[in-house]
Amino acid sequence: MTALAAWLGLSALPAAAQDAVSPERCARNKAAGTITFLTSFAYAASAGILDVVAARDLGYFKALCLDVALEPGSTNTQLVSAGTAQMAGLGGASDVLVAVDHGADLVGVATYGNVGAIELLTMADSDIKTLKDFAGKTVGYKGAIPPQFLAMFLDAGLAGDAVNWVSVGYDPIILPNGNVDGLAAYKSNEPKALAAKGYKIREWDPDAFGVHSTFNTLVANRRFAEANQTAVEDFLRATFKAFAWINESPANLDKALAAAAALSTSGYDLETSKVRWGVEMDLIAKSLPKGMAVGQQSIAQWTPEAETLARFKLIGTPDIARAQDNRYIDAVVKDGAVVWPAP
Repeated sequence: MTALAAWLGLSALPAAAQDAVSPERCARNKAAGTITFLTSFAYAASAGILDVVAARDLGYFKALCLDVALEPGSTNTQLVSAGTAQMAGLGGASDVLVAVDHGADLVGVATYGNVGAIELLTMADSDIKTLKDFAGKTVGYKGAIPPQFLAMFLDAGLAGDAVNWVSVGYDPIILPNGNVDGLAAYKSNEPKALAAKGYKIREWDPDAFGVHSTFNTLVANRRFAEANQTAVEDFLRATFKAFAWINESPANLDKALAAAAALSTSGYDLETSKVRWGVEMDLIAKSLPKGMAVGQQSIAQWTPEAETLARFKLIGTPDIARAQDNRYIDAVVKDGAVVWPAP
């Protein structure tokens, strides 16, 4: 049995508060007050979002005496650092390392994927056949140019400024329409959306070219976490128990998606969401380090990203030990599975 499979054997029967936490621990968790959690991308079917939604919907937070408020986030590092929100999801270790390097008062407490979730797309019939063929081409990106792409190109002998980078929106149709020659994408999203419309694409995965990274990291305000250790532990306990519950059956996934759809204010594509979740689960399972549970992280896991960031002078000297604090996730898992109820 794989470490991920071990998680899927957990019972998800509703638990009363007295069954999941001691009176003393319950009091400490209540004293932490409301934990505002900011999602990284609305209520998408993504690890670190859907399982948090499910944990609240199933009553797992309540069973651990936690008061959790969910909000879609956009400026997560700033709000968590300021203490306006206590916990949030970020794209991966790179986001945490950059934030901490810039002085943010937050810390990474769990990481789902130990492989990159991003890649570049081109049309299958494009004249781009090798990485060097991207020279002079227009490539769309969202937010900021991922350093993984710069490293992938540089390792192939192509300087990043040889590519015409343009900031674009979230509709991938700009690629087949010819507005761009290449497009930054999430493995669980744009490739599937374009394939569903009949377009044939080529995927350029940095991991396949030796540039490794992570995806979907949960962070906490550093001061809040240190002052409320059991609350952070039990937030993770409830979240990863819900993660296992979702993966126990298609019916459970449907229920979790329904809960997320109910929170969404801009429509919710259930079929696309199922595909996205499935792709992410495959990435998580295949990249799970031996002997570790989903969510557990280490300095070794974050080192490739830290080195890439330093290489392109996006951060100073990497301080992974300060950017992550593993005592919270390590306290809630044993033998690859969540400890439930809380001790």
